[in-house]
Amino acid sequence: MRKFAFTLAEVLITLGIIGVVAALTLPSVVGHYKKVEASSRLKKFVSTMEQAIRFSESVNGDSKEWVKSDTLLDDDGDYDCEANGKVSKDFFMTYLAPYIKYTSITDGQNSVDEEGNKSGTHTTVYLADGSMFSFSNGGCMDIRFDVNGYKNPNTTGIDQFVFLICLSKNTREGYCGSDKKAFCTYGTNRKGSANTREKALADCKLSGYWCSSLLEIDNWEFKKDYPYKL
Repeated sequence: MRKFAFTLAEVLITLGIIGVVAALTLPSVVGHYKKVEASSRLKKFVSTMEQAIRFSESVNGDSKEWVKSDTLLDDDGDYDCEANGKVSKDFFMTYLAPYIKYTSITDGQNSVDEEGNKSGTHTTVYLADGSMFSFSNGGCMDIRFDVNGYKNPNTTGIDQFVFLICLSKNTREGYCGSDKKAFCTYGTNRKGSANTREKALADCKLSGYWCSSLLEIDNWEFKKDYPYKL
């Protein structure tokens, strides 16, 4: 009887082919997983914020009547991260915290580098799934949601996405496109802008700040023509 077996050369060639195929397909698999995970966390975040606002309104009244300070500046006329951070934290603790499951919250802080350049951090809320969002007190309450927390690249349009909570009729109409919406994306809903996918895609390509509106139109899915690689 003849016995059949693979030679060492054949085994090595086979392993080499498998390695090449894996090297070619792995980036695509990893990229797809990142998109699925980011999409899932975005959907959860949007749902959480919308529900929190509705629940809060049942206790605290119409969100148009909610109170927050205007943007606060320091003695040099620069944005004061610490002062605005306190406004943001008070706003969150008063109106949203009871309706959102979070693990911790940090205060906004001012900082100055060795050359005297001012910067700082905003009040940040950490969620159990590893994501987080920060508040920036302005005309509306600007919210930057980071799907993977402190992990890189920390870039708008890739792992960070911008939203707004607007309280007044004017800011809602100007930024959200309707005075009925308190929570909205930052982009094509703004006054004077056509709310079409083509416009949203063009805006997203121009700046990552507008990408949340494109994703909203696409039901928070990252389509093939999404302009940034996750």
